[in-house]
Amino acid sequence: MVAISAGGVAAIIAAGFWAVLVLALALVMINLFRVLESVKMLLDGIREGTVPLLGEVKTTVQSVNRELDRADGLLESAGHMARSAERLTSVVEQTVSSPLIRVAAFGAGISRALRRVRKDK
Repeated sequence: MVAISAGGVAAIIAAGFWAVLVLALALVMINLFRVLESVKMLLDGIREGTVPLLGEVKTTVQSVNRELDRADGLLESAGHMARSAERLTSVVEQTVSSPLIRVAAFGAGISRALRRVRKDK
């Protein structure tokens, strides 16, 4: 039989330890590869779903912006109409109120005159 020295036994134990370590690292690397492959597939799925959504969002935002521009135009027109109505109301008020005040003053003057005439008689 061959005699194995203490250094030889230590070398065999170290070689066995390194073999187990390499095997464990290989298993970890295989699992890591599977996880990375799953993440890659997940990201590809997300990309396939989000790219069309982003296109739809862009189209929707453009449509909303066009509608807002139209609404701005409508509000501006309504503001012009309100200012025109206000000016027209002011002109009508000034036109009508001045003669009415004169008629009221004339009526009050005639009423006073009639009262004085009645008192004098």
